[in-house]
Amino acid sequence: MSKKILISGLHCEKCPVHIAELIKDVPGVEKQEKDMDKMTLTLTGNMDLEKIQAALSSKPFTVEEIA
Repeated sequence: MSKKILISGLHCEKCPVHIAELIKDVPGVEKQEKDMDKMTLTLTGNMDLEKIQAALSSKPFTVEEIA
């Protein structure tokens, strides 16, 4: 079963790169889609929302499951 997780609060084009580095050890992330107009990153895969939140806890990003 796949989930979509929305990450808001991106500030620049490098934010998805920083997020990818922070979540590289979280299993289940299959796809990342950035939308710099909305300043969001959507992750798709079979991952645990709590593990994503924990990986990003030191950064000012908002994490929510959308599907």
